[in-house]
Amino acid sequence: MKKIVGIMAAAAIATSVFAADVSAATKLKGTVLSYDNAETFSLFSEVNDSHDYANPNMTFSVSDDKAGATIKLTTDGDNEAVKQTTQTIWFKPIDALKITVGNFDVALNKEQIDWTESVTGLGGNGFLFSINAEGFGLDFGLSQADNAFWLSKAKAADDPTISSFFVKAGYSADFGNIGAFAEFNRAKSGRRTWAFHDSFFAEDVTIEGTKKVVYVKDDGTVGVKDEATSETKRVPCFKLKDGAIGDILFGASYRNNFNGIDVFANFNGYMADKFEWLRPEVYVSGSADALGYSLFVAPLVIVDSDVKDALEAADEKAFQCEVVAKVTYALDGCTPYVYFKDADLVAKDFAATIKAGATGNVGAMGWNAWLQIDTGKGDKADKVDISVPFELTMSF
Repeated sequence: MKKIVGIMAAAAIATSVFAADVSAATKLKGTVLSYDNAETFSLFSEVNDSHDYANPNMTFSVSDDKAGATIKLTTDGDNEAVKQTTQTIWFKPIDALKITVGNFDVALNKEQIDWTESVTGLGGNGFLFSINAEGFGLDFGLSQADNAFWLSKAKAADDPTISSFFVKAGYSADFGNIGAFAEFNRAKSGRRTWAFHDSFFAEDVTIEGTKKVVYVKDDGTVGVKDEATSETKRVPCFKLKDGAIGDILFGASYRNNFNGIDVFANFNGYMADKFEWLRPEVYVSGSADALGYSLFVAPLVIVDSDVKDALEAADEKAFQCEVVAKVTYALDGCTPYVYFKDADLVAKDFAATIKAGATGNVGAMGWNAWLQIDTGKGDKADKVDISVPFELTMSF
């Protein structure tokens, strides 16, 4: 608590020197009723949790032409303690160069329905060097875990240990926005290395120096078994390259607005020991009078033959397709909407989230309430969960 008071006191002092901007927001979530596939009926649940990195409880920011800083505070729903989630300081030694230290967020393009983290998301903590001039932008980022070095090398080691780093370039002109990036050692960053799937496995993997063998479990999923100890462990399928650079994620993009219709296309690929997968991402958003629409489609094509074999053993496909769609209609008092999301539209079992709801305001308070249907997977494929969640938000 003393730390938080100290931060707020420092921010108060800064207001007299730099005219700091202070904003706050709170979000309460809950469910009016729920009926799940275990045939359980429930009423009224409120979650006092505003721990949302995209919408922090309180933001302190200060800047002039040459430097600035941002501190974001949120509460944690488990113990309602106030935590400092991110902090950033930036400065410009020259007009065209901006250096950011702390937390940063860089991406080719993001869909704006769920604002999910695309595989093109390059954000993290560390150092970001940005150059902008005449429509051209260049970003070079170094990411590392807290209190860790981005690069280190022991005297006896053949190769240095290097955390994630990336280069991203973009250009904006009358014909639209184009961009490209390459990120190295993404697997060390803790971010996803294969779009949305979490159950890929490879054969002949080694964990902590011990060779393991792949087997298929009774429930159809793939596991890894240590024959000596019978210990099982789930591991990513993609084997990293030997040496300082273990994997490369790369992508290119194009974005433009055609008569009010926003369109972008990202084309992404991933290489580790072999060329692993391709993932195009297409997003379209626009409106016609009161009607608004948005669509995000992202197929994933597995190229690695070993991964294909592992997926087939688990009765899964090497081609998947994520789809998110939303349609809204603006009325005077509120905006009704219909939402659909399926992480894999071509999967054997239909597993999707469908929402029908409305958003609006009561004075300064924003509200969102909807009927939600979640279809099941596997042995629950013929059942659904039904609920009526809500969100209340307020900014000041």
